[in-house]
Amino acid sequence: MKNPYRSNRWVKFREELIELDGGTCVRCGKTRQGGATLQVHHKKYLTGKAPWEYPFELCETLCKGCHAEEHGEIRPSSEWEYVGEDDLGGLYGACDRCNTAIRYVFFVQHKNWEPMAVGTVCCDDLTGTKIASDKRKYDERLTRFIKSPRWTEEERRHLIEQKHIEIEIVPAIGGYRINMNSVKGKKIYPALNDAKTMVFDFIESGKADDFFKSKSDEPA
Repeated sequence: MKNPYRSNRWVKFREELIELDGGTCVRCGKTRQGGATLQVHHKKYLTGKAPWEYPFELCETLCKGCHAEEHGEIRPSSEWEYVGEDDLGGLYGACDRCNTAIRYVFFVQHKNWEPMAVGTVCCDDLTGTKIASDKRKYDERLTRFIKSPRWTEEERRHLIEQKHIEIEIVPAIGGYRINMNSVKGKKIYPALNDAKTMVFDFIESGKADDFFKSKSDEPA
């Protein structure tokens, strides 16, 4: 099976760095041709930077053995940082921590360990947050909203009622416009699902409640 991470920015970054170092561990000289597993070591930790966003000068190629010596043999269980995620479209990946088959990949990094691609449970456990599970919940709700059978179409208008708000998405020059409770929107969205996503965010975040409450408080 093709490695599902080959298209990921981290793998691309890693391969470019290994190429720059001549495909050789800079500590012991081992190579892939000689059977070594080559990895990228971040020589300095930069808060908030994804592992593929580091300048090459702060990275070096190490074999698995030299990398383990650099960081120690015990993987940290806390103080990991979430840096991004990816949807593989199916159970095509494996969690770097527990080896469970995963579809949703969350990238985490630690100042004293190799960056990892993990599943939802391991991401939340390592970071001590609910970032991954909250993201999964959001994505699943958004998908259900976009595909809801309650959407109807009348004369090219897409209609639904959500939280007592009458939503109308209508064709416009260059895409679609959103109307809510007869309040006409001004922004044009290039695709129907872009407009539906905006509607979902507006309602899910509570901004819709605040907006229409302020409208009702306005003097007649």
